[in-house]
Amino acid sequence: MTLEDPCLYALIRIRLLLRHWKYYKHVESVRLAGSHAKGTDLRDSDVDIFIGLAPETPASLKEIQRSLAEHFIPYGSSLRNVSVRVTFDGMTIDLVPARGNILWQARFDTWLKTDIDKQIRYVRSSGLIDEILALKIWRRRHALRFPSFLMELATIHARPKDFRALLQFLATDFPTTRLLDPANSNNVVSDLLTEVEKLRISRTAGMYF
Repeated sequence: MTLEDPCLYALIRIRLLLRHWKYYKHVESVRLAGSHAKGTDLRDSDVDIFIGLAPETPASLKEIQRSLAEHFIPYGSSLRNVSVRVTFDGMTIDLVPARGNILWQARFDTWLKTDIDKQIRYVRSSGLIDEILALKIWRRRHALRFPSFLMELATIHARPKDFRALLQFLATDFPTTRLLDPANSNNVVSDLLTEVEKLRISRTAGMYF
């Protein structure tokens, strides 16, 4: 990457801004995560940055997440589910703090064990990057709520021979398919959507048949 790369720019800025954070001395890594790390990002995708803290960090996960949000208040911070969203220079960045491999889910008020690096390897090695990118464009076109990681898992599960076959899966089997985090089978990623949201995706895909 070069300094003209917006992801690298965001990474450098966040590393600098974290130096005055309350828990900075416990930070072990600050690196790209999400679609940019997996190669499934669209040109204007949000940037996901993983902030790995030592397992012995003396604070609850909930406190860590809230403290991070407070630290970035000058950058319009807001709590998401497992991240803190900030903006600067026209960029939207989701900061994902974790203690070891444990994240905090604000939406469900509980912790979640996973392995970001394993998720990245799983998607990158799928051989389905083009299909995932096409699905993200389709999601945007239809203004659907469809979390990126869930889209990636749905595509890998379907193993479509072409994009039409992927839409066929979404139109038929998707609403009842349990899609699990490859880093933790106890994490049912398909539960991120309500039944109504799944049916909306299914019905939208069904319009093509």
